[in-house]
Amino acid sequence: LQHEDGHSHIIAGTIPNCVSYDPTFAYEVVTIIREGMRRMYEEQEDVYYYVTLMNENYPHPGLAEAGAGAEQGILKGLYKLTDGGKTAASGKGKGLRVQLMGSGTILREVMAGAELLKNDFGVTADLWSATSYNELRRDGMATERWNLLHPTEPRRKSWVESVLEGHEGPVIASTDYMRNYADQVREYVQAAGRRYVVLGTDGFGRSDYRSKLREFFEVDRFYVVVAALKALADDGRIKASVVADAITKYKLDTERAAPWTV
Repeated sequence: LQHEDGHSHIIAGTIPNCVSYDPTFAYEVVTIIREGMRRMYEEQEDVYYYVTLMNENYPHPGLAEAGAGAEQGILKGLYKLTDGGKTAASGKGKGLRVQLMGSGTILREVMAGAELLKNDFGVTADLWSATSYNELRRDGMATERWNLLHPTEPRRKSWVESVLEGHEGPVIASTDYMRNYADQVREYVQAAGRRYVVLGTDGFGRSDYRSKLREFFEVDRFYVVVAALKALADDGRIKASVVADAITKYKLDTERAAPWTV
């Protein structure tokens, strides 16, 4: 049976000394485990780690391909995996850009969605690996608290706000967990001046194939594309008809029951 857990990371976030991650690639796992060993054994910190791993086979790039600063971002909870490059100045897409976030196995669906956006609609996407929305939330709360208690000092920025600065377009996040998981950093994304759209696995879904399960929960590559286009339409960058064209192109059933109701 596929998918018995859409909530464990949300529960993990309620435990103060639980440090939780949902990595995608082997180098992320190595970075997280190494830091966990340092904190728990070398520094003797009163923390423990919860790391979700999947049994899906796929290629794993090396850390060097992730670029400078990736290790810090992995531990903080978010880093830019790939830059979409320059946007087209004219023609299909007309310079449109989005920021796509994913974690765990669903990051690969997000990556596939970026290719569809580029090839089918001329939209450029920067890709972000969100290894821990819980750590991002804690960083944001710590930043808020410092700003509250130091009103005369220069305002500090959360990790989410600081890394998203300078990157254009709405932010779309898709995970293998309930929407609440990625949604908990909404205010920090919006602090960076970005529209934020979250896809998640609310409801009870079981399937023999991963592709069917992800389609059921509406978190796969096609829903990532539609969510990105809808966000661009809401920002007034494209016509709503483009979103409708994508729904038709990818044969999405607009009349089926919402996954959290069945």
